[in-house]
Order: sequence, then C-alpha cells, then structure tokens
Amino acid sequence: MQRDDRDPPVSAHDAPAASTNPASRASTNAAQDAMPTRSATIRPARDWSGRALAIISLVVAMTGLAYNTWRNESTEAHRNIRQSCFIILEESAALQQLVQIRYYGSDRSTSTWVSAWGKAALIRDLGNLAPPRTGQEAQQVFDVWAKRAHEIDERNPLAQEDIEDAIERLRRQTLDDLRELD
Repeated sequence: MQRDDRDPPVSAHDAPAASTNPASRASTNAAQDAMPTRSATIRPARDWSGRALAIISLVVAMTGLAYNTWRNESTEAHRNIRQSCFIILEESAALQQLVQIRYYGSDRSTSTWVSAWGKAALIRDLGNLAPPRTGQEAQQVFDVWAKRAHEIDERNPLAQEDIEDAIERLRRQTLDDLRELD
C-alpha cells in the first residue's frame, strides 16, 4: 500500500527527510511536538480494550469449563446410580423368585441355595453404589436373608413374609430414588 505524503508519519522511517534549513527544521519539530502522535492517543485505549476483552474471554471460558465439568460429573454419577438401581431391581426380583421356588416349590437344591446367597450378597454390594436410602434397604434385605434363609426350607411363613417384605421395601425405595434423578 502506498502512503500519501499528506498522511502523518507513523515512524521515523516514514517521516520526510529533514531539510537542511535550520528554521524549517525547527518549525517542523515544534509542530510535531505540539501535535499528539497517533500512538500516544490510541494505544492506551486499545491496550485497555484488548485486555478487557481477554479478561472477559477468560472468564467466559473458565465458567463454561467449570459448568461442563460439573455437568459431566453429575451425568456420570446419575448414570452409575441408574445402572446400580436397575441391577438391584433385577437381582431382587430373581431373589424373590428363588425364595418362592424354595418355599412353594420342591426345588431345595444346593444350586438354588447358593444362587440365592449370591443374589443377596450382590444386592447388598450394589446398595453401596446406590443412594443412601436404597443402600440401607439393600443391607436390610441381606440381613433378613441371612437370619431367615434357613427357615424357608422349613416352610416357615413368617420367614418367607419377612424376606419378601424386605425385598418389596427395597424395590419401592429403588424406584423412588430412580424417579428423583433429574
């Protein structure tokens, strides 16, 4: 881009060559000293606006990063709770079936016994990943099962009712906790 001679000089290189006449040199220097330079008037404002823009951009970026991190953590926590609650529901239904098979049916084999203990233990362990109320109910199912399991084979109706009631309370609490997730 070509500069016009009427444009004010931006740097010492752009200034026209000084004449050899001392009087004209003095008047040029006086005129230049009296006029504020472009960089002196614009630069501080430009620096401030540039800094303000950088600070605002940084604040917006940090806020966005913080929100995104919080949302990702919240989503992951809810995903873990949902997964554990779904498995608790499945395993509690399977435990209830095994209790009914052993109480009402004729299958009192070792495999159903071991399977029922495995389901009760899994429910208890998954309760640690679920919300606290569901965790307490899961522990209660395990405790009732541990106390009353041997009475199922004796066809004790109170033992069967206690175990099934504990399972039902767990299922209700698990469903309530799932509904509370946003």
